[in-house]
Amino acid sequence: MNQSHGWGPEGARAALNITFDNLGAVAEEEIGLPSMMGEGGVHASIEVLPDLLRILNGVKVTYFIEGWNCGAHPEEIKSICQAGHEVAVHGWRHENWANTAVSTRKDALKKAVDAFTAMGVDVAGFRPPGGKIDLAELKAECQAVGLSYASPLGAIGDDRNDGEFITFPFAWQHVDAYMLNPDLGALRQTFGDPEEPYSLEQWGTLIEELLEKIKQDGTHATLIFHPFMLKQSEKALEIFAKLVKSVRADDDIWTPTCGELAAWMRRSQAA
Repeated sequence: MNQSHGWGPEGARAALNITFDNLGAVAEEEIGLPSMMGEGGVHASIEVLPDLLRILNGVKVTYFIEGWNCGAHPEEIKSICQAGHEVAVHGWRHENWANTAVSTRKDALKKAVDAFTAMGVDVAGFRPPGGKIDLAELKAECQAVGLSYASPLGAIGDDRNDGEFITFPFAWQHVDAYMLNPDLGALRQTFGDPEEPYSLEQWGTLIEELLEKIKQDGTHATLIFHPFMLKQSEKALEIFAKLVKSVRADDDIWTPTCGELAAWMRRSQAA
């Protein structure tokens, strides 16, 4: 999607959603991967969260969180909201959406939305775990529980706004865990990528090239970071901090939350 009049209230050349996925160990438990624990004996995503909020310092993100965490990590969720970021839904326990029965998916999504609502967190969006899903089914399932946008797997720039529901997809190549996690070699091969993970240096270069590409093309992209991955090395955290510093200083890139982007797209269509 290319915006001829620019992106956001200031008409920036491009838009970038910086997003996080997964809080706590529930996703790893659901998938069957080893839990990424921090030095303090708590999950790495919990341990690194204060550092991430400090680094962001005004640059907004959307954190897609499994609803199960409303009971397990309510204080962390509240701290994300209090720092001005958006919380959105990532299933109940990170159920692989494409491989889960529709009735089970509906129950999981409602359970998650209800849990966030009960703790006073208004959620508007959903990222289906695993990413891949029929868009008509995705729209119906989200609208049934009051969600107005989603971030599924798709092609960069293929944002869709039908007047009722908005999707802005992510590409696997813009997901840190997909590109860096040695345990996801089989997944990479499934989508035609090498089994071997990227190096951190290659990942950093990919991010820099993406920023230039969206400005050149006048389009929008989504980056996905997993906080437990950012905790694994100082270099990973440095790459994330460099990204934040770059977009903070670049007036050509608008970095809204996903909810802010969806709201702006609706207003732009109505104008």
